[in-house]
Amino acid sequence: MWFVERYIGKLKSNVRNKARPEGSIAEAFLADECMTFCSRYIVGFETKHNLPLQNEDNDEWVGHHDIAHGSRLFPHSGNPLGKPRNYVLSGVAKVQAHRYVLFNCSDVNSYLRAHADEITNGRNLNPDVVERIQNDKFHEWFQAHIKKLEKENGIHNIEKDIRLLARGPVNAAKTYCAFNSRGYHFRPKRLDKETQNSGVMVTAKTSSYASAHDANPVLRDVTYYGRVIDIVELNYSGQFSVCSQKQE
Repeated sequence: MWFVERYIGKLKSNVRNKARPEGSIAEAFLADECMTFCSRYIVGFETKHNLPLQNEDNDEWVGHHDIAHGSRLFPHSGNPLGKPRNYVLSGVAKVQAHRYVLFNCSDVNSYLRAHADEITNGRNLNPDVVERIQNDKFHEWFQAHIKKLEKENGIHNIEKDIRLLARGPVNAAKTYCAFNSRGYHFRPKRLDKETQNSGVMVTAKTSSYASAHDANPVLRDVTYYGRVIDIVELNYSGQFSVCSQKQE
């Protein structure tokens, strides 16, 4: 509808006395204006001027949800919605989810560089080879490396969240039916019948190769598109949790 037609429909809904439609509309309009004026001086109450957004993900507005306390490593980025369901991570899915968390944590970048230096060890390896090795082995190396540092330097000299992150998530996870993040509402594909909120897009830095024999890849932004299959909350030893989306 055009905005004028929508507004006329709103005015017509204010008619309570069909014998005096103009008077009903005038009284309703005056009452709405008075309430709007008074609401500007009311503090601590929800009015039309401070209503949260439809997909608000601020903790101040969103009700309590069943999620562990956050971590400094992963600042607030949204809120899961609905009653959680228990979910058991299988071997491959657990490794993939944990690897995604590691590769998207800025505090782990220094360990990624140390692992890459250990792989090359002065050799001139193709960056593609280093990336493949890190995808397969980094989570195991990271866990062993943190344990080694704990023995050498003491457990108190390593940040607690880093130690918990190195251990990996527990097998018991949770899934949710929806997730609000940065003003957007996401739903898994199986539950997205009408709203079409399961589509996602991300622009990531990706090494691009001209051919299979290209030894000088170029790092550039590549756009990926997908559909949300599941919204999974990973639990790291019951101390903090990270929500991730399983996509296709």
